[in-house]
This record gives sequence, structure tokens and C-alpha cells, in this order.
Amino acid sequence: MKTILILLTLALISPGSRAKSSAEGFIVTEGITYQCLKMTTGFSHTRIMTTEGEFLKIPNSSVKAYRIKDHQYELLPLLNVRGDTLDLVFMEFISRRDGCRLYRYCSNCGKYDPLNWEIAPQNRIYRYYLLSNGHLKLLKSEAETNDTLAWFNINVISDRRPR
Repeated sequence: MKTILILLTLALISPGSRAKSSAEGFIVTEGITYQCLKMTTGFSHTRIMTTEGEFLKIPNSSVKAYRIKDHQYELLPLLNVRGDTLDLVFMEFISRRDGCRLYRYCSNCGKYDPLNWEIAPQNRIYRYYLLSNGHLKLLKSEAETNDTLAWFNINVISDRRPR
């Protein structure tokens, strides 16, 4: 009897018997959501390995959202300061509160800042967007951005040192 209890206990606490997350991320394309373990984005296609072990090749033009390595991105219009749409880009979803959603866009991660039409410096510039009642709005000033981040309960850590 003791042997059975010891074997049962060892089986329950062994690492192989624990439930593991079956998917690291997902990709949404043409209304279909695929759970994926790996994702590789190429020039015209994104290749994924699904949780079933199947490999799929999806055209980049049909990808609407994806989540990989705990970061979720959604295809949204890139707005300039005047509110004009410049392009459709993937913005990182940051938080949600009271029906509003906060997004972040790295303006110069591609080494070109489409909002200022200039080659961007090496340090990253993030711009924040608020989606409220179906309308996307660029947070234009630092004060407006800090107030909105505080409303979403996000702490702002400044890299500016007192002089």
C-alpha cells in the first residue's frame, strides 16, 4: 500500500505530469485565430507552427493581430498630430479600462519616423494612442500622456535625472 501511495505521489509531483501552456501566442487572420508556438515573419509571409504541430504560411497582408512573447499587437491606423491617417501599422496593446484601450507605437523602431518624415535617432521614441468609443486619438503632449497612463494605473518612470 505504501508503495502505491509513494508512486502516486511521485507521479503527481513530477515535472512531466504538470499542465503546460499549450500555446505561446496567437495570430488573427481573416477572422480565424490560430494558436501558435512559434512565429517567423518574413517579407511577404508569416510562418507559424500551431499547437498541433502544423506549419502554416500566412500572407502578411491578411494578419490583423498577433501575440507573441507576452506582447499583443493589433493593426490600427497611424495618426499624425492633425488626426490624418498616414498608414496602417501594428501597435502594441498596453491596457484596457472602462471600454477604452491604450496602445503604444514605436515611432522609429524601423529607423524612420513616419510622423516627422525623418531618419530617426537610435533611441526609441514611443507614441501613445487611446481608443475610445471607436475613435483612435494620438496623445500629443507629455502631460496628456502622463495623465492617461495614470488613469490606466501605469506608473511612469522618468529617465531624466535632476541636475
